[in-house]
Amino acid sequence: MSSVAGILTDIHHVPARHDPLAEALHFLRMDGMFYCPSELTEPWGIELPPMPDCLWFHVVTKGQCTLLESTGERVEMQAGDIAVLPHGAGHRAFDADESPTPLVFDLPHEYVSRQYAILRHGGGGTRTDVICGVVHLGHPVARNLLTMLPEIIHIDAASRPADWHWLPTMLSLMATETASAQPGGETVVTRLCDVLVIQAIRSWIESD
Repeated sequence: MSSVAGILTDIHHVPARHDPLAEALHFLRMDGMFYCPSELTEPWGIELPPMPDCLWFHVVTKGQCTLLESTGERVEMQAGDIAVLPHGAGHRAFDADESPTPLVFDLPHEYVSRQYAILRHGGGGTRTDVICGVVHLGHPVARNLLTMLPEIIHIDAASRPADWHWLPTMLSLMATETASAQPGGETVVTRLCDVLVIQAIRSWIESD
């Protein structure tokens, strides 16, 4: 045991390369506020309110949808796409422009826990599955990093980085976990969502 402790002590004292960006990403530790796998059937629409000091994200695992940000920026999403709204801006998600968009928190949810709920909403037509979430970033360094990001980061399945070969497997695992009631499923999904958000931000930083 003492030898292990010595190794860990030595590692701790290895000089780290000073990289302000890496340090900022290190503080992207998210306090999960609300995670919501959603089963949405046409016609459907939801409004997601602004959330100060928070970050919205959406992962489409089946079907397609449109996101319309409060400033008018529009994103068309397909299965395998990820959208991150770093500033917590209010926005709408829907299957068609004419679909009503009630406030998401006014709709009935099936609560698995205080911070994890399943939403089933719509008219019974073609189904779209989306994992939605809003997370709080408590550290000021993380919040400062987000001020440099655009209103929406959209990573589409067709043009995502080649080294994202792990994404389909991760999305499949998320879909499986949300569809089952296995012990620890909530923890698995929330951790995977955190990884997806950080990877999306890293991808934008690397490409811009």
